[in-house]
Amino acid sequence: MNGEFLIPIFLFGGAAAVLIVYYNNRHKERMAMIEKGVNPADFKGLPMREWFRLNPLSSLKWGLLSIFVGLGAIFAMWVHRNYDVPDGIYISSMLVTGGIALIIYYFIASRKLKQEQG
Repeated sequence: MNGEFLIPIFLFGGAAAVLIVYYNNRHKERMAMIEKGVNPADFKGLPMREWFRLNPLSSLKWGLLSIFVGLGAIFAMWVHRNYDVPDGIYISSMLVTGGIALIIYYFIASRKLKQEQG
């Protein structure tokens, strides 16, 4: 008995504690809003709505990043298999291609912003 039985207890107990604190704080916040006369339903999903309104090209950014990181992983597998290079090629190629994707996104977004402004 090395105390292995404590691992699931702490795992589930910790998750339960986090959920209890989250819901308790949310309840207190809503009660304070009701006391002030504010409708809590007006604030539901507000931060995400504002974020998507400010950045409509965010799906383009994340799509480009995902595609290029995937292509970097495929390229790293090919290089690792055919040229017997170290395993570090995976991380480096995914970071380089992800950076290229973000640079491409920057140029697309800046061109779109210039079109909208003038």
